[in-house]
Amino acid sequence: MHDIVAGYVLMNIIKGAIIGLVCTVVLYMVPLINALSPFFGGFLGGYVASEGAFGGFKVGVLMSLLAAIPGFMLSGALALLLADVPVLGAILAGSGIFITFVIVIYTAIFGIIGGVVGGAVADNN
Repeated sequence: MHDIVAGYVLMNIIKGAIIGLVCTVVLYMVPLINALSPFFGGFLGGYVASEGAFGGFKVGVLMSLLAAIPGFMLSGALALLLADVPVLGAILAGSGIFITFVIVIYTAIFGIIGGVVGGAVADNN
């Protein structure tokens, strides 16, 4: 019985993280709202998961990891494409990886805060 409950909680967290990530990506494309899109995505993901504040924390962390994987893959692909360009290629490749790192950290911090707040709000309802 305990395994069934643990599986249900895990599925709620995964579902919340995917919904939060989709919301974050969509809101990144909306001007003026894009600065807080990780918070809104984390909030929605934590609220949908309905696993309390700590569950919202888990949603925010998983959402951040899911966002980091394609971000670093695209940044690495860009670095490989620019590797043959003498000086400018190295500068752009390095700065692309650095910018991706900053965006992932920003998304993680605000996504986790939003997930905790969303989980706490869902827990109080």
